[in-house]
Amino acid sequence: MKQISRHHLLNKITLFVIGLFIMAIGVALSIKANLGVSPISCVPYVLSLHFALSIGELTIIFNSFIVLLQILLLRRRYRPLQLLQIIAASFFGYFIDCSMLLLQQLQPDNYFWQLFTCVASCAVLAFGVFFIVKANLTYLPGEGLAVAITDLLQTEFGKVKISIDSAMVLCGVLTALLLFGELLGIREGTIIAALLVGYLVKQFVIRFHFVDRYFPVSDEPTKTTAPAAKIHKATEQ
Repeated sequence: MKQISRHHLLNKITLFVIGLFIMAIGVALSIKANLGVSPISCVPYVLSLHFALSIGELTIIFNSFIVLLQILLLRRRYRPLQLLQIIAASFFGYFIDCSMLLLQQLQPDNYFWQLFTCVASCAVLAFGVFFIVKANLTYLPGEGLAVAITDLLQTEFGKVKISIDSAMVLCGVLTALLLFGELLGIREGTIIAALLVGYLVKQFVIRFHFVDRYFPVSDEPTKTTAPAAKIHKATEQ
């Protein structure tokens, strides 16, 4: 196995952190649109409406629970290196809170601007995922759980990822109904994000090659490899 150079490792980390920050802005935009958040943030957002914790803090807690679930599923097959997912999720949660502060003045005042902000959030979220795919460093816990289940069941990543996203939305719905007796945080924007983000990631991967010029992560010709390959395949489903 070829050892990666320090320069390429630094580029991977840089791309990954940039991707996390861009994704966090996308999440904050979806919250500001107030048309329903993306599947990855359904549960933390609904909980943030009830508990005295920020959505970023609850994102870290929720993702840590997902990592624990991976460990329970894989047991001895779980690789300690994947605990990096907790660090990634911690940065992600912190970046979400920072993004909420940066966008605190943004208040779409009619449905048109809400819808525009919602679509913009999908594009920004997808662009962040694109950077993470290019970094090919590690997963966020949601994708990590999909990979774990895929390996256990020997099935297609894309189908498992769709199932997990659907389960997160369902959990968000049930949590909202239990805590508030009504549906909060999950609306048409959630459906738009579920349909649009994967498609946009695929388009970014196909069309945007400037990242490879400025942040090369390998001396080999550009290609999508694991873990990025599984995430990339999911966008093609």
